[in-house]
Amino acid sequence: MALMTSFSNGLVVFLFVKDPKKCLRSSPTSLLVASLAWVDFLVGSALEPTDAYYSLSIAFGRKPSIERKDLQSAAAYLLLCSMLLLMLITFDRHTAVSRPLQYSNIITKKRVYLCVFSVCIYCALLIAVIRQWGEEFRNEIFCGHVDLVLLITIAIFGSIVRSLRKQTCMLKRLSVNSDDVFVVQASVRERKVTLTLALMLVVFLACTMPWFLMMQIFDYCAICQKNYWVMKLLFILFQANCAFNPFLCTLRLPRYKVALRTILPRFAFSRRLRPSLWRARRAYQLRRRSSNIANQASRKKESLSSSVALAPVLTQYQFKN
Repeated sequence: MALMTSFSNGLVVFLFVKDPKKCLRSSPTSLLVASLAWVDFLVGSALEPTDAYYSLSIAFGRKPSIERKDLQSAAAYLLLCSMLLLMLITFDRHTAVSRPLQYSNIITKKRVYLCVFSVCIYCALLIAVIRQWGEEFRNEIFCGHVDLVLLITIAIFGSIVRSLRKQTCMLKRLSVNSDDVFVVQASVRERKVTLTLALMLVVFLACTMPWFLMMQIFDYCAICQKNYWVMKLLFILFQANCAFNPFLCTLRLPRYKVALRTILPRFAFSRRLRPSLWRARRAYQLRRRSSNIANQASRKKESLSSSVALAPVLTQYQFKN
């Protein structure tokens, strides 16, 4: 799970930093997605291996060098940041769907930077307050925040689907023919977005809800305390959501698709995995190079012909003077 989480989210961060088409860093949505990918990358590269080391040390009867309290604090911080950033991405998509004309004025890079910075600071302060003063109610405080984020995210998902449905119905009323191209495209777009959001919501709830329900009843359930291994399995399932995020929401975005298609042929392994794509790209480069050479040759001919045509005029003008 750690390898899958690190690779998928590391790929998203790499595409954002590399930005081969110069279209990712200028987009507020891409910035939010890259922030989520960075947090999830830390979950896969640092949190999950450390948690595995801690569990194996306890299983073999050795004392781990990391305290359980520190590990729980790091897990709570990263996972809460991940959920809040996912909620911000959902709000960003809701604004793009419901108010497309005002989107560029509402969602700006400065506001996105401010929101991401606020999320990181708020989560750090919350974990520090829980460790210092709210140790007895840490499960209630943390789960309360997560439940609130879940409810807001579900409400935004529902609002996006409702806005898409309204737009499609409005196009159908304005169009005389139901087979109009705009109506068909709007219906197809609505189905795609609805299915994507439904898949994201189902995976999100399936990965997060079991562990949070277990967390809320753990202190009051004797059977749950005896079977602590169930709690660990549910926590691994919760961490799996960080591995699924790039495939469900990030790599499906058009800007990231273009960047991925551009960056893959540059690596040697792509020639072996997809030789047809590499041959097509090589043929395109040769055609472009030959066209550039032909254009340069035509420009030289035009410059020579213009100089020959202008020469008699200049000599005649000089002779008259």
